[in-house]
Amino acid sequence: MSTSSALVLACVGSLVLAVVLAVLGFRALAAARGVRRVQVPARLLSESPSPGGEFVDVEYPAPDGRTLRARMHVFRVHAPGQPYVFDGTVWVDPARPTDVTPRRQGRTAGAVTTLVLAGVALVAALGTGIGAAVVRFADSLPS
Repeated sequence: MSTSSALVLACVGSLVLAVVLAVLGFRALAAARGVRRVQVPARLLSESPSPGGEFVDVEYPAPDGRTLRARMHVFRVHAPGQPYVFDGTVWVDPARPTDVTPRRQGRTAGAVTTLVLAGVALVAALGTGIGAAVVRFADSLPS
């Protein structure tokens, strides 16, 4: 197998991987954002630093009046209108009160990670495609 053929094969494989990861990532993102959540007040019990944010332990009321506890990771967000740390509220899925997140959009970290990997695979496909074209061009030059 020639070098250009191997690069074309790697390009196609990377492209297929990018498309599959993108589809999975966008589906996971839609599923996470599709969960209806309600905002409830929460009391901060403790916090500890972690990469990119803090782990916080909170108490919050369940729809039936019980007090529930949860441990969440709150990312540091540097965007207009977004608090840097825990803001005293949590977003709860009324159907599953133990499913609690610090932001309305829900659990999107896995979906975003999958989309980032899809982007990396797309860049790999582009790079191997350009590499294959360069090798084919170089092979076509007279010796």
